Amino acid sequence: MVNLELYRIFYEVAKASNITTASQSLNISQPAVTKHIKDLESTLGTSLFIRSRKGVVLTESGKKLFFYIKQAMDLISYGEKELEDMKNMYKGTLRIGIGTTLTKKYLLKYIREYHKLYPNITIEISTDPTDELKEKLKLGRIDFIVAKMPQYKDSDYQYTTLGKLEDIFIGNDNYQSLKNKKVPLKELAEYPILLQKKPSSSREYIDAICKERNVELKSIMDIASSNLLIDFVKIGYGIGFVTKQYVLEELESGSLIEIKVDPLIPPREFGIIELKDSFLSFSAEAMLELIKRNYE
Repeated sequence: MVNLELYRIFYEVAKASNITTASQSLNISQPAVTKHIKDLESTLGTSLFIRSRKGVVLTESGKKLFFYIKQAMDLISYGEKELEDMKNMYKGTLRIGIGTTLTKKYLLKYIREYHKLYPNITIEISTDPTDELKEKLKLGRIDFIVAKMPQYKDSDYQYTTLGKLEDIFIGNDNYQSLKNKKVPLKELAEYPILLQKKPSSSREYIDAICKERNVELKSIMDIASSNLLIDFVKIGYGIGFVTKQYVLEELESGSLIEIKVDPLIPPREFGIIELKDSFLSFSAEAMLELIKRNYE
């Protein structure tokens, strides 16, 4: 296989039609350039230049080779320019995996700030369940995940905690009698319960707690998103299990009530999940820096 450096030297000589000029551009001596051209001609088994009084002229073989080498050098130059633009955040794509509600309640403010700083970066949001997002992360389809931390952490991933979220049971006015009580989890199981469908980190969490406390908590309806679950609770369909930070406005206004259970549900960490030992794009690094800066 030909040393690619020889092609670069050939390209500069062909472009300048002069070995002296090419040697100055390449910052190597004229004899060295001449030797490298001879080495390339020997390797390819054909002459590439004809010497003239003014310099050198491409042979027919040289013209054919130059046609392709120029395209290759142009592509390299274009690739370097693209990389430089990405490094300077003039272009690029940021791909985040995160739940719909967490996007609205948490990430949106960072997206707004990020877009002001880097208006040319395209932002893509994937809102699949955490397990599916982790598979996308492995396949390189997203850059990182913002999610509630899983019960069991996989060694393939790197986890950065940003804060804690509190999970609670909620109801509408139909459950006012439970508002100021601490309801045993076993007793709560007698009421109509609404849970997010599997797989979801919230469902995984409450199922693990119930198993630990020897309680069977059956959902009368498995609901895809926490937003939809909250809506069903509002119309009195049952008692829902949601993240408290997602319903603060409703709790303050009284349109929903918190139903405390005994013992209390421990808070959960949330944060960033990255693929271990992977290299992030410039656009992803900039967003992570923006997020982490607010939690240092």
